[in-house]
Amino acid sequence: MIQLRLRTLVLLHFIALASSEYVYGEPEFKCPKKSKALYPCECVKGSDNGLYIRCENTNLATLSVALQNLASFGMPIEELTIYRGHFVRLYGPLFVHIKARMLIIEETPLATIDDYVFYGVNNTLEQLHLLRTNLSHVGLLGFGILGKAKELVIDGHAFQQLPKDLFAGQEIANSLGIIRVTNGNLSDLPIETFQPLRKLKTLDLHGNQLENLKRNQFKNLRELEVLDISHNQIKKLEAQHIADLTKLGWCNVSHNALSELSRGTFARNSVLKVLHLSHNQISRLDANSFRGMRFLRRLFLSDNALTDIGRGTFGSIARIGTIDLARNRLKKIEFQMFTQMNYVELLDLAENNITKIEKNSFKDIYQAIINVSHNALELIETAAFENCVNITVLDLSHNRLANFSRRSFDETTFATYFQLSYNNLTNLAQA
Repeated sequence: MIQLRLRTLVLLHFIALASSEYVYGEPEFKCPKKSKALYPCECVKGSDNGLYIRCENTNLATLSVALQNLASFGMPIEELTIYRGHFVRLYGPLFVHIKARMLIIEETPLATIDDYVFYGVNNTLEQLHLLRTNLSHVGLLGFGILGKAKELVIDGHAFQQLPKDLFAGQEIANSLGIIRVTNGNLSDLPIETFQPLRKLKTLDLHGNQLENLKRNQFKNLRELEVLDISHNQIKKLEAQHIADLTKLGWCNVSHNALSELSRGTFARNSVLKVLHLSHNQISRLDANSFRGMRFLRRLFLSDNALTDIGRGTFGSIARIGTIDLARNRLKKIEFQMFTQMNYVELLDLAENNITKIEKNSFKDIYQAIINVSHNALELIETAAFENCVNITVLDLSHNRLANFSRRSFDETTFATYFQLSYNNLTNLAQA
């Protein structure tokens, strides 16, 4: 009887919990019940940090009323998205009472942002994303008052030149860590534009129409760690352009029009770890190309016009892990081209015009993938591979090898996986 009463009390307790308004796991901030007051916006979901609000197909006047009603609920907004708005100019006290952490304006023909538009929301806004707009003009204090902003993304825009005073204002200069101005017609980059942003960590300008960088182009950006200027039309990159970027660790200059690497281009960028130079028109490298880059770990040079790699080119980057030289115009792997690279993990030389691997081309390499497939390889000289203990993969497939000497590899060299398919081999008795 006592056990029955206990079970009944437990059951009644769970029924009471289930019928109460609180359900375990509910967010701290829930969508308001009076959602009609938010039209044409809607609350997508709640969270412990705030509401997710989405406003679609609205003009500025209607949006203003909806945001006033939203502010009256007194709840923070984690993300406010304005999608396919019907306005070209952003002006007035639109966000004056809004407390949003992230603001997204997307697929909207927005061309102009006036002064003080972000007044009010500037006290909470950490991320501003302007995606696929027609933005070409921002008032003097359009961005300048965003003292909490950590990230600004302008992806798809109509800027041809960034204004010199785009980031004027001490507030934003002390907060902004990430800037992305991508996929537009930007062709001119005034030196003054980014100079105030001394705490900037990431600058992404890919997908624009930049051709020429100026001397001291990135002056004062001594905290910058990531630079992406890929998919532009940049013809020359020299030390004078990036000398101030002494903390740069990742740099992408791929898909441009570089024809050469000037002597000591990256000499001041001594902590650079990853360098993307693929899809350019670089024709030669020498011992000065990577001097001073002793921390470089990944080097991507595929899809260039390389015909000549001078002796000692890779000597200053002996700790390198990846060298990608695929799809160039190399005709041979020269004497000691890849020697004493004890940390290398991948050497990719596929799809060149290589006919010969010379003596000591590969020396003191351990547990690496070496890809020389899809070339015109006919000759592997004696001792071409010396002291290459436990090559993980050696791919010589899709070449013209009819035979090779067992002396091409010394007694300590062997590969876990050795690929020789699609050659002209008929007899391996001497191999």
